[in-house]
Amino acid sequence: MDPIERSELQGIISAVVEGQGLWCEEVVIGGSPGDRVLSVVIDRIDEENGVSLDTIATITQEVSGALDAQGDSIPELGAESYTLEVSTPGTDRPLVRKHHWEKNLGRIVSVSIDDDEPTQAKIHSVDAQGVELIVITPGAKKGMPAKYASPVHYDFEHLTNAVVQVQLK
Repeated sequence: MDPIERSELQGIISAVVEGQGLWCEEVVIGGSPGDRVLSVVIDRIDEENGVSLDTIATITQEVSGALDAQGDSIPELGAESYTLEVSTPGTDRPLVRKHHWEKNLGRIVSVSIDDDEPTQAKIHSVDAQGVELIVITPGAKKGMPAKYASPVHYDFEHLTNAVVQVQLK
């Protein structure tokens, strides 16, 4: 997993977000000319708790200020008007980076291993190369307990379509 190269716009926004101890997950310009939407997705790296609405409001104000400081021409947006949207990733956001896996340590995911059909697994551990998963096999019949395999390590490139499964308590 190579470091992600950032554009000038991403660099400006990421500096603000990371200055608040958060992770700038994504910066996307959408909409059509004259009606642009600048979407910024932020998250916490090392905590299970989400980002509060107050924090989102603060980040929105700070990102807006940093972009206003660019003057009449914002990188990648130029002088076009835009709507700034700051949000957090949803629960259905795929796990594609190491910190996504780390943040969800101990949780159940649906994941494709080596492009096979998705399977349920519990995230056991994470290292620089990949993830150790405990694959879960459903009970043979309704009401029978699931079987948990021994942990197996998979390199990141062998794992696709990984999504956390929301567990209701």
